Amino acid sequence: MTALAATVERLRGLRPEYPDAYAPCIGVPAEPGWSALADVAAHVDAWCARAREQDNPARLASVAATTVGGVLVHAVLGRVTAALVLDRRAWDVRAAHLALHADTGRLAVRDASLLVLPDDPAAGHPDAEVLPDLAALLHRLAADAVATLRPLLNAVRAATRYGLVPLWNAAADAVRGAAHYAPLYAGTDREGARAVGDALVAALGAALAARGMRLRDRGGHEEVRWGAETYALPVRAACCLYYKTEPQVQRPSDAYCMTCPFLCSPDRRARFGAFVDGLSTPVTAGAP
Repeated sequence: MTALAATVERLRGLRPEYPDAYAPCIGVPAEPGWSALADVAAHVDAWCARAREQDNPARLASVAATTVGGVLVHAVLGRVTAALVLDRRAWDVRAAHLALHADTGRLAVRDASLLVLPDDPAAGHPDAEVLPDLAALLHRLAADAVATLRPLLNAVRAATRYGLVPLWNAAADAVRGAAHYAPLYAGTDREGARAVGDALVAALGAALAARGMRLRDRGGHEEVRWGAETYALPVRAACCLYYKTEPQVQRPSDAYCMTCPFLCSPDRRARFGAFVDGLSTPVTAGAP
């Protein structure tokens, strides 16, 4: 088993009922629907048009934008953040190395190459590129992610007129969300994962600034006490607008995500507490 295969297997186990939520395929499967990420910008207009018709009762361009943009930022940044916070490893997120399935949002990496730190057991493997320290790994990952996402999010903007600011904020939200939930599902170090996630968001901002753009990130964390533990629950900078896909709920807040900036603190605590109580792996505040 390659080092990347071991990490992918771990990611698949985080949510066994949804094994592709964080894990990519290694190699592009021989089935219809896969597109090289380098070619996806040409398809974004059609994907946004479809998102206006599916699960979008009011046919809102904004909902289409956040739907398609959310798939793209999770594909490029969300999944790899889970690997980063759990194993301090990352696969190559340059566009030529990735493929995306249009209907399912599944991600594939073209080979088993891996970015690792010097103390990683895979550091001597031919498929591994060793970065000198975590800061260098984060800088490399952020720079590659920005280069990959920039034409894709620009295409979402062109197709929907939705703002680039909330689209890039959603990229930061994808990092914070994965850095929060991956260690909860794994039962590992939450505080260390949060620190790595925050550092990756900072590196993302620096990579955007180097290209003359700005990450106007207003996301953050809200402390939630549940049982004997205190959790730093991420609160999104950009609303994903998912609540607009469910107009029939009794209360609008019933359709808000757990990390929604519109959700009030008592509702967030109750919903998050129910989520924690349903975890099969005990939560861990510090190092396991």
